[in-house]
Amino acid sequence: MHAEQAVQGGVSPDTRILHVVTTLRGAVGEVASDAIRGHLASGRHVAVAARDSIVSALDLPDSPLLAIIPIAARDHVTLSDPDSSLTLHQHYRHVDVVHAHGLHAAALAGAAMTGLPARLRPALVATVGRHRSSAVVDGTSARIVQRTAAVVLGTTDPIADSFADTVPVTERAQLRTPDVSKRLAPVVGRAQTRENLDVPAGAFLVASPQRVVDGDELTTLLEAGMTMFDHRPDRRVVFALTGSGRERSTVERNFTRRHPIVLADEGAAADVLAAADVVVATKDMTAVDAEGLMQLGRATVVLGTERTARPWGDAAVRVDPADTAGLQHAIADLLDSPAQRTQAAFAVRRRVDDADPARFIADDLLDVYAEALAHRR
Repeated sequence: MHAEQAVQGGVSPDTRILHVVTTLRGAVGEVASDAIRGHLASGRHVAVAARDSIVSALDLPDSPLLAIIPIAARDHVTLSDPDSSLTLHQHYRHVDVVHAHGLHAAALAGAAMTGLPARLRPALVATVGRHRSSAVVDGTSARIVQRTAAVVLGTTDPIADSFADTVPVTERAQLRTPDVSKRLAPVVGRAQTRENLDVPAGAFLVASPQRVVDGDELTTLLEAGMTMFDHRPDRRVVFALTGSGRERSTVERNFTRRHPIVLADEGAAADVLAAADVVVATKDMTAVDAEGLMQLGRATVVLGTERTARPWGDAAVRVDPADTAGLQHAIADLLDSPAQRTQAAFAVRRRVDDADPARFIADDLLDVYAEALAHRR
């Protein structure tokens, strides 16, 4: 029987997870290795469908919780693909979640759903790396994933966005080595950046790289900016949004001229965030991920769920996505105390070095699997 209900903080410990792995190369392969090892270490029921050479390279410990399913699949089309999909199909009734690592692995896993009644289909999670949608094989594979996956984790924002209209849940994959490696660093100095944003002398700057799309996080941040003076008339606070998104024009038209809210140039995200007194992180950010934001070493408030806040650990305060008053209080607490802001900034920067990315990836995926089970197709 499928695990229908997730427990808080991830899926039920009894959830049966099958990883389909066709390569261990690159960022996608690192995720596969981290996930499999981490899930076994946490006492999960794990199966690995892969070639013998991949299983050997994983060097997994002997465990009664581990099952190996031999398939001949590689990270490209071969004559063995139909047999690999058939093997997966035969095991699916004993599995709750399938995590396929790579576009080709995801296509094989999706094709294996053929002929299974809905009640016997596992939830499919696909980590998708770079691919050419214009290429016939990649395009065909992507269409299979679009029809069958509950969750797509893209190694870049454009990849995740390309599945957004057809897959129930799409988001950036958490990677040990980012697919696009970029160290965030400001180019323009703090004083010049604040002058460019017309931040008055003596005012505080709160900046957020959240994607500017309709949702609780954007509504809460805008409400906080609109009413911050009412909350703290002794403080002048300017809120800056650096993210891209389809609501930028709406924000510019309805908020930027009436309230202390500015839309920063999307290309100046690093400069604006580095010049801020406090930054607000969210689940969906553009031009910067959690690690990049931590590199800037700014006092941080996380506006989101416990899962969203997990990368920061104890280094940042978390506020629920719809809690405007909570966001204002968290920002005001940091603005009121230079010492607290400094300590928070150091804690965030240390977090980059102290956090174990492999453990974080494995733990975060359990929450992803809970989402997948809720949207099983």
